[in-house]
Amino acid sequence: MVPPNPSLIGLQHFITKVQPNTFDSSFSDLHYVIGENINYLYPLYQLLGDGKKFMRDFSTPVYYDLLSQSVSFVGDYAAALEYQKKADTSHLSDVEYRQIGKSIQQLKDIKNADAKRFITFIASNYKVIMLNEAFNKPLHRAFAYSLLDVLYNRGFRYLAMEMLNPMPDHELTKLTYKTGHFATEPVAGELIRQALDLGFHLVAYQDPLGNSHTPTERDSIQALNIAKILKDDPEAKIFVYGSYGNIAESSISPDFIPMGMAFKRMTGIDPLTIDQTDMTEESNFSFGKAFYDAYVEKFPVTTPSIPLVKDEPVNVTGTTLYDLTVIHPKTTYYFARPTWLTLAGRRQTVSVKTKNQNIFLVQAYYQFESFGTKPGQVVPADQTYFSYGSGTYTLYLRRGLYILIFRDMQYKTLYTQHLEVN
Repeated sequence: MVPPNPSLIGLQHFITKVQPNTFDSSFSDLHYVIGENINYLYPLYQLLGDGKKFMRDFSTPVYYDLLSQSVSFVGDYAAALEYQKKADTSHLSDVEYRQIGKSIQQLKDIKNADAKRFITFIASNYKVIMLNEAFNKPLHRAFAYSLLDVLYNRGFRYLAMEMLNPMPDHELTKLTYKTGHFATEPVAGELIRQALDLGFHLVAYQDPLGNSHTPTERDSIQALNIAKILKDDPEAKIFVYGSYGNIAESSISPDFIPMGMAFKRMTGIDPLTIDQTDMTEESNFSFGKAFYDAYVEKFPVTTPSIPLVKDEPVNVTGTTLYDLTVIHPKTTYYFARPTWLTLAGRRQTVSVKTKNQNIFLVQAYYQFESFGTKPGQVVPADQTYFSYGSGTYTLYLRRGLYILIFRDMQYKTLYTQHLEVN
């Protein structure tokens, strides 16, 4: 098991050879919060330091999926994609590849329209818009971020998110480690901050007892939680942000009713459902990856796009689960950081130079969020462990005041620094 880049190779060497007692090996699940502080490296300590245990406990595909998610939290998107490849143990046959090639060749008169503009154009026709994500792809959160302004301007005031903490101790009026596990990923954090700044009401729709319910029971309770918004506010317009097939309007299994389908049945409201997981780099499965690669080779896209034929949207994969399919372009990188981290031009690249050779991770926290709280309880605007040249790190930040925290591989704070981005 070889991590895909020097930073992770160095971290794994540190965990297993230099500081082998970095984590508590008795934990049977992954830990992000240690005490009352987020530790973004701790799940990597566990997964890289005791891979055999977690492969045995979770299975090899789930192990690599968790690794993919964990490296995405610290800003390593390229490694997230590489680990996802390892998580997919299925393999396509030559016949399936030929079928994909034939399907792509049969696509005629395709026009790839700008996805944000198309959704903006039709948004006023809907009370409920549902968009999904893959847990390990902050790219999807960046696209959701780009929609917030236009949806708010069209009357949407509720943002119902599967990722939000559904328990009584949740924090939904500001962003902290209690807002939700996936909410502590920095791009998710920016999505939530922007929603709150605009005036959206956050709604946690996850089933708090989901682990003890069947998948259909869980998704039906999720649908009820969203429907309750409309019961309390009949004029409400809701932006729902779920995951994978959670938002599907129909089912591929007679034994499972997804949330989107359940919501439609119980309310009579036909939501606009938008998938962005199938047609993204690596997709969700081997067939989707091969179809995506073949499609963007024939129909190159440079921005998130929706395929149209005669000005009408088409699901090029043939799925009937969703109304629209967003096709994302392949990621371009700037000093190992994805350029979509600009968040639709709201953020800029900032070079941070360091001199301490023990620095591993650089984090940028909003200064206004850090006053009166512990840094470990708030979510960084961005973070990275990629350095180049003589200890230079690239961060993506909005204008404002920040506190930079420089950490070593033990997650120990070496020093802090104030930064103003103009």
